[in-house]
Amino acid sequence: MAYSPQHFLAETENFPHTPGVYIMRDSEGGPLYIGKAVDLRSRVRSYFSDDHDDRPYIPIMLRRLHAVEWIATNTEAEALILEANLVRTHKPPYNIELRDDKHFPYLKITVGEPFPRLLVVRRVESDGATYLGPYTDAGAMRRNMAFALRLFRIRDCNKRLPLSRAARPCINYSMGRCSGACAGLIGQDEYRHNVDMMIRFLRGRRRDLLAELTRAMADASAHMRFEQAAALRDQIQLVKDASGPQRVDLRLPDVDCDVVGIAEADRRLCLAVLSFREGLLSSKRHFVIKKETWDCSESDHESAILQFYREGATDVPSELLLPSHGGFNAGIMTDWFRSQLNATVEVSIPQKGAKAHIVEMAIKNARLYLAEKAPVDPMADVEELQKALSLPRPPLVIEAFDISNLGPDYTVAGMVQFKEGEPNKSQYRTYKIKGVEGQNDFAMMMEVVTRRLTRLTEEGKPFPDLLLIDGGKGQLHAAMAALAHFEHAPLVASIAKQEELLYTPTLSEPVRLPANHPARKLAERIRDEVHRFSITFHRKVRGKKMRTSVLQDIAGVGPARSRALLRHFGSLQNVMAAPVDDIAQVKGFSREAAEALKSELLGK
Repeated sequence: MAYSPQHFLAETENFPHTPGVYIMRDSEGGPLYIGKAVDLRSRVRSYFSDDHDDRPYIPIMLRRLHAVEWIATNTEAEALILEANLVRTHKPPYNIELRDDKHFPYLKITVGEPFPRLLVVRRVESDGATYLGPYTDAGAMRRNMAFALRLFRIRDCNKRLPLSRAARPCINYSMGRCSGACAGLIGQDEYRHNVDMMIRFLRGRRRDLLAELTRAMADASAHMRFEQAAALRDQIQLVKDASGPQRVDLRLPDVDCDVVGIAEADRRLCLAVLSFREGLLSSKRHFVIKKETWDCSESDHESAILQFYREGATDVPSELLLPSHGGFNAGIMTDWFRSQLNATVEVSIPQKGAKAHIVEMAIKNARLYLAEKAPVDPMADVEELQKALSLPRPPLVIEAFDISNLGPDYTVAGMVQFKEGEPNKSQYRTYKIKGVEGQNDFAMMMEVVTRRLTRLTEEGKPFPDLLLIDGGKGQLHAAMAALAHFEHAPLVASIAKQEELLYTPTLSEPVRLPANHPARKLAERIRDEVHRFSITFHRKVRGKKMRTSVLQDIAGVGPARSRALLRHFGSLQNVMAAPVDDIAQVKGFSREAAEALKSELLGK
């Protein structure tokens, strides 16, 4: 059924005026978007009665809409919990997915091992380990890691402990940087106590750690274990030294909280999360969200914040401070933490004082980060391309093709995909031309376009929004001939070299744009990328064939033996440089055959 606002307005006429969750589904029943509402009827009807100028993604999503379902709940808090669970299960394409724009490192403590280690990793896994981070400053993280290993004498070797027989400790033990677990010089309970202290140190829980170390030092001194007391004294000073330079004057002593800041631009929104532990700024993370792919109304800001903690890769604070302009309900969010994470978190929206001051700090961070990232907005270029080519909708998915050949024996094609104006390299494809003899670029283009769309049809996958062809009218007409065999074929355009003209069948004249026009720059970037990709594949195929042909020209070396040689030595140059004895070790070669091959290669 084609999207009709009047149809869905009539469908929602009987929706209840209660809190709940609504699910928007496509024609195949898949969820497009899952949202929560205080009033289901009013919230869902707003999608079909507004023009959504401030949320351009909504009209795009509504064109795919087939049905809307609802689930009523007793309270708004229940709706928030149900929405979070459904989104986590179904992962709808138009719900927000919080991702950093970089892959920041984590610290992993292998608490499942008898003698745990401290490692640097790039992803969080469900393996029972304890993860800390992510760390936006990798240098500071590694300095903290090295300091913690030395301070608490945690091992950094890969041995599987305990060993069946105690080993001689390594030099780290002699230097006082390891407790000698491999040599049986520390018990498992004492070692784990050190690991627990290290975790508190890295999490910023240093006040409690210092209190425990001070008590231990006093106890050791009272029992005249003066050497142990001196070691604990030095440990206490090291913890103080590590904490001092990082402390921020927040006018709020020993603050222990996460602080959220929000800033918006025309097309993007930024969430900044600053984590303070005992007055230390332990981490700072930013999430830049495209408005084209998320409902950025204030009613959904809560879902974004709670998703940050739901993933489980971050430490839940005792207090969460939020800005006043986010439309947050502190009571509902407190209930969510209690029911979903079994955590007591005091959620507040400070209006004045020191807490309001650090909220303003988070907002400033979000604003500055967004200003830094705002110039890079690929979707703006996509919209400009839509306008330039008079396309009926933004080409969110663009696939481009290029033919690369050097004579009839070495002809290939490449295809790249750009999604929302950015390369989607997992969908790049290469083709070897199969059904065209000679150098007929038009027929080759028709072949690869037909093969691509046939494959998508067979796999039940959607066509791209736009096919971009490298070339002029001839290549464009070849692609159009291929599209004629498919129902609901995608739109098509081509970009010609030299004058950089854009051709499309919907316009009688080519489109000539200034060199700095964003639509032209996007088309050129896609064209250059597919050209680079196809040339790279062409060189690979050509080089492999040439290496194989040189070997196969030698009497007694067929396809199987040439492949075996290249597999064994890696390249033709290595084969030529290899001694006869090494060649004789390759499957299928005797000493005599190796000598004959070597003689032929040296003679060439």
